[in-house]
Amino acid sequence: MKKVVILVLSLVLIQVLFFGCKPKENISTETTIHSPSKSEKNNQLGINNNFIRVSFSKPKGTSKVNFDDRETLNAFGDIFSSAVKEDGIVNMADPEFYMDVVYEKKNQLILYLWIGEKGEKSTFMKADDTNTIYTVSPETTDRLSELIKNTFN
Repeated sequence: MKKVVILVLSLVLIQVLFFGCKPKENISTETTIHSPSKSEKNNQLGINNNFIRVSFSKPKGTSKVNFDDRETLNAFGDIFSSAVKEDGIVNMADPEFYMDVVYEKKNQLILYLWIGEKGEKSTFMKADDTNTIYTVSPETTDRLSELIKNTFN
């Protein structure tokens, strides 16, 4: 019986020595600043700011509301540039608003928009990619509400 106890205690001591001498993981405390990579840029809505008009309409046949003054277009440019791609594939309800982002030479980009309530995110979706959404912060939602919802009320 003494031999068994001594054998077990020896094995335990050997295991403690092996695990106690194991090197610790390296934890880096360095901070690096980098410019956005190509993959990070792909996570943005990707609308260039050369548009000349942004039009909104509701799905139920409400007439379009056009914004073409420089101050409002700059505000939309800021909103578009802050939109971030969300991971995964989505299946969304009908949009709250249809958007046409119009460029010179009559080129346009069609977006769908769901405006969140105060303190919530809002969501954009490109009409030609209905499996991907882009969201903006609650603060940006407040700006969108001021610009759009008030116009339709």
